[in-house]
Amino acid sequence: MGTAFLGEQQQSLYHRGKFWKTKSGRRLRRLNRLFRKKCRLAVKSVSFYWMVLLLVFLNTLTIASEHYSQPDWLTEIQDYANKVLLSLFTLEMLLKMYSLGLQAYFVSFFNRFDCFVVCGGILETVLVEFEIMQPLGISVLRCVRLLRIFKVTRHWASLSNLVASLLNSMKSIASLLLLLFLFIIIFSLLGMQLFGGKFNFDETQTKRSTFDTFPQALLTVFQILTGEDWNAVMYDGIMAYGGPYFPGMLVCIYFIILFICGNYILLNVFLAIAVDNLADGDNINTSKKKK
Repeated sequence: MGTAFLGEQQQSLYHRGKFWKTKSGRRLRRLNRLFRKKCRLAVKSVSFYWMVLLLVFLNTLTIASEHYSQPDWLTEIQDYANKVLLSLFTLEMLLKMYSLGLQAYFVSFFNRFDCFVVCGGILETVLVEFEIMQPLGISVLRCVRLLRIFKVTRHWASLSNLVASLLNSMKSIASLLLLLFLFIIIFSLLGMQLFGGKFNFDETQTKRSTFDTFPQALLTVFQILTGEDWNAVMYDGIMAYGGPYFPGMLVCIYFIILFICGNYILLNVFLAIAVDNLADGDNINTSKKKK
């Protein structure tokens, strides 16, 4: 009589609540807790750890076996292997979600990373099977498979700490990245003003590193910062102003300032910040071990 004025959904919830209070409901809850406890012990066991590493190793071998003009039978084997591995990784993710609970599962960064990789693999498989996306987009999505290799960092403590320290250093150098980007833009625009259209003094050779357009200037400045054949670009700049005489020798000041400030100062600051974060991570790990 008490449920006569309730809607269908409310009555369903009411009877469901009464069911869990019965003997059968209590038995099911007890079995569920017992099964979740066993699953939690299983996903945290050493054998499960080595099984996941074996799957990652097989996934790496499958990806490494792909090559240009490969036979059709190898392509079929790779497709089947990818589907089987994707199914196993999906089963691993669902098992962890069930045993740990959704809230506890998504607290860990590596669990969120695993979920992203698995969902990306499922999306790629669906798009390939139904031929929804163009081949280029499918090739980009297939790169998600490569991220499965990083699953090994979850179970390798020292490597996991190294990756975490590098990610923390990337957060610390966000402002430095912006400064480096502005530095490259400024020297690219300055190079266009000084050397735009002036690297064509030798018509028998086509110069790859020029300042004729803004994209070319960006690439040339980046090449100089990496130190790759930057002195040849400087020599072309000197020759563009008449050779190693006055005023041609004055333009070398541009390249020297760019190389010293960009390479020896800004880029080395990145290394200093990364090393500092690694040292902090080692200190934290040492203190945790002592406790």
